[in-house]
Amino acid sequence: MGVFRVPILLKDWQNQFSPSEARGEDVQCNATVDSGAERLALPAEVIEQLILLPLDTIAVTTGDNGEPIYRVCGMVDLEVQGRRCRVRAIELPHGAEPLLGAIPLEEMDW
Repeated sequence: MGVFRVPILLKDWQNQFSPSEARGEDVQCNATVDSGAERLALPAEVIEQLILLPLDTIAVTTGDNGEPIYRVCGMVDLEVQGRRCRVRAIELPHGAEPLLGAIPLEEMDW
């Protein structure tokens, strides 16, 4: 199976409760689909554009057996090809590519 990308739409779930000046922007981008990954992971610039709040931290095991600590932010309303779910997002370094893992894929019944 090869790597493929899908267009995704991201919204900050808290926008509905926030005053207009504190609301993040919706983001449309392409994400790499990786069923071997667990979660949604977004680069820092997308987290900033959405104005997602940090919720926690997580140690992530990478392909080279590293275990960096990343922030978990949320909540994100995620839409892929008309299917939607609400998930937390792992904040990746600036310039990283968005990654769509198994948990949000299962939430959307893919």
